Amino acid sequence: MTYLTKTPFRLWIFLIGLTISAWAVFEGDAPNLLAGTVVVFIAAIKSRLVILHYMEAKNAPKKWRTLYETWNFTCAALIIIGNAVTLTSHQ
Repeated sequence: MTYLTKTPFRLWIFLIGLTISAWAVFEGDAPNLLAGTVVVFIAAIKSRLVILHYMEAKNAPKKWRTLYETWNFTCAALIIIGNAVTLTSHQ
C-alpha cells in the first residue's frame, strides 16, 4: 500500500478530480461561455501537471520549461478567445 503515498498516484487522483470537476461544470447550469472557459482552464491545469510531472519537464532546462509553459498558456488562451468570439457573435 506504499503506492498510495507516492506523488504519481496522488497526482493521478488529483487529475481524476479535475476531470470530474470539468464534467460537472460543463453538464451543470452554467452559461456556455463560463462553462467553456472553466473547462479549458481546468484542461490547461491538467496539461501543465502532466507535462511537468509525468514528462518530467520540471527538471528540464529553463528555456524548455518556458517553452512548455508558453505553449500551454497560448493554446488555452486561443481556445477561450475563439469560444468567446463565436458565442458572442451568435447571440
